[in-house]
Amino acid sequence: MVFSRKPESVPAEPPAPQLRRMDRGNGVEKQHLYAVEAAGAATQSVIGNDLSIEGQTITIRCKGSLKVLGNIQADLHSRQLEVGKEAIIQGAIAAETVDVFGRVNGAIMGTHVVLHAGAEVEGDIHSHLLSIEQGAAFDGRSRRVKDPAEIAPQLEKPATAASYASYSEQPRAAGTPPAVPSHIHSNG
Repeated sequence: MVFSRKPESVPAEPPAPQLRRMDRGNGVEKQHLYAVEAAGAATQSVIGNDLSIEGQTITIRCKGSLKVLGNIQADLHSRQLEVGKEAIIQGAIAAETVDVFGRVNGAIMGTHVVLHAGAEVEGDIHSHLLSIEQGAAFDGRSRRVKDPAEIAPQLEKPATAASYASYSEQPRAAGTPPAVPSHIHSNG
């Protein structure tokens, strides 16, 4: 006797949440911080040009795509990161893909980093592939990384509070990348 089972229907996933913060003053809409669903269910988060994030030990993490148009004084970790023309970032950046159109004062770590015309970067770049367009300004050192895991963004908060506290409280000079956990480095 053969039994067959009718396949169970899997409920569809709910749509990705949309985060929107808008001010409506003088009949003008200003978008400060929002996430929108792009084609293929990918989410892009945007930090607007009139939003400023400032602090001593702030880390911004985005599991998808992040577009920065404002003034950020924090470390950024994202799968894809775009620094807009008017954006100013003071802090380390770690992303798989980094497109810089604006200003960055800090280290950049990414598998593929592109400095577009008009970009201004002051800090070291650790990447597998680096492209610098004519008209971009770069003051720092460039290091080619063979193992992308060495520079991978930390998209999740570290697991334990104790390890997170020791990781984030380590003093570092401006423009230097955040400490990379010792298990990532290889001595051979």
